[in-house]
Amino acid sequence: MAHDLQHVDYFKRFQRAFRLKPTQVIILSFVFMILLGTGLLMLPISTTNNLGLSLIDALFVSTSASCVTGLTVVDVHNDLTIFGTVVMLLLIQVGGLGIMTLATMVVYKIGYRFHLQENLILQESLNQGGQARMIELIRKIIKYTLVIEGFFAAVLTLHFIPEFGAKAVGYGIFHSVSAFCNAGFDLFGNYDSLCKRNDDYFLMACIGTLIILGGTGFTVISDFVNRRRWKKFSLHTKIVVVMNAALILVGTFLIFAVEYYNPDTVGKLSVPAQLANACFTSVSCRTAGFNTFDLMQAEQITQLTMIILMFIGAAPLSTGGGIKSTTFFVIIMSMWTVFRGKKEIVVFGRRITREIRDRAFAIFTMGTIWIVVAGIILSMIDGEVHNLEVVVFETVSGFGTVGMGIGITSEWNVWGKLILTLTMLVGRIGIMTFMLALITQKDSAIKYPPEDIMIG
Repeated sequence: MAHDLQHVDYFKRFQRAFRLKPTQVIILSFVFMILLGTGLLMLPISTTNNLGLSLIDALFVSTSASCVTGLTVVDVHNDLTIFGTVVMLLLIQVGGLGIMTLATMVVYKIGYRFHLQENLILQESLNQGGQARMIELIRKIIKYTLVIEGFFAAVLTLHFIPEFGAKAVGYGIFHSVSAFCNAGFDLFGNYDSLCKRNDDYFLMACIGTLIILGGTGFTVISDFVNRRRWKKFSLHTKIVVVMNAALILVGTFLIFAVEYYNPDTVGKLSVPAQLANACFTSVSCRTAGFNTFDLMQAEQITQLTMIILMFIGAAPLSTGGGIKSTTFFVIIMSMWTVFRGKKEIVVFGRRITREIRDRAFAIFTMGTIWIVVAGIILSMIDGEVHNLEVVVFETVSGFGTVGMGIGITSEWNVWGKLILTLTMLVGRIGIMTFMLALITQKDSAIKYPPEDIMIG
């Protein structure tokens, strides 16, 4: 125990010496995990050719796994050994839960008590106030994760036994963790994801349920477990549930309607199968990355629908990315409030503060700017070899930590992979956290006189 506390003390001295802000510590924790994964994937033991991955490929894959994205330049099934696959699994699990979450529980269990600056780091990471609440939330996060992943790992193992035999255990565990963490990595090989299994309704139901649970957020799961009644749910839970249902239904309808006559995607399937695939795609493209048909063959309207869903993403404090469904909800309600001539946003009998509204617009704006700038840079790097909508799809897929490949991920050069690597990191930690880590915040006592300007 004394040895562990000594390491904690070293970390605290390091933080004070460099005067790191909470947001910077969060970013550095992910960077450390990514670099560790990069080193492990470069080892000869990690790949089937006994050469290890190149530095840029290892960095890209490690970032994709740590940020639970799913974009990959290697075939996990064919290119990685059992060791490399286990490294990927651990990166996905730690990245999905958040390295700060796991590290906090470890040092807390060995008897360490957090000081003010460390509490600020945890509050920023978990969006919670108070050490007691944070520790209790972390306990619940770990408990819910183990229970959900364990249950579905057992179910999927039984489902895979007829096909894979003894290997079914590994397949069940890997896909349970990958789906719940909204990572989108699979072990079926040849970059096919679930395309050759689009008639396996049981598998799609299990994977889809895991994606929804992981993307809903741990605070919402806690509400369902402890409060159980709609009237007792927090406003956050109600908004997440409503947005999840609305986005899944709208996405399902649009994808089904557009792809109904497309023989290259789901057009040749029966109507129930088309609905099942459309629903699964609507769920998965929010932030998971599993796909049941060739996305390159999808209609442009379908690709645009998926881009929008990927950009919105999952709920806060979940394993998913994007600007978050609650952010999008606040923006929509804010516009509706303006149109109605009201001054306050009122939802389910509760008022949403101006601070939250401003934060939502800031996140939306910064996310949009990042997508535009990264898309332009990637298009320049690409040399306009691919259509702009394909490049934008790839960019949003990385930012939303979705990882739905449209067939060009492995074609990027070193600079393209670096841009996507940074985009995945920003999408995982959150654009607001990333910007706050770079910008120095100072309160000013000076108040300037207001003056109106014309807008719109």
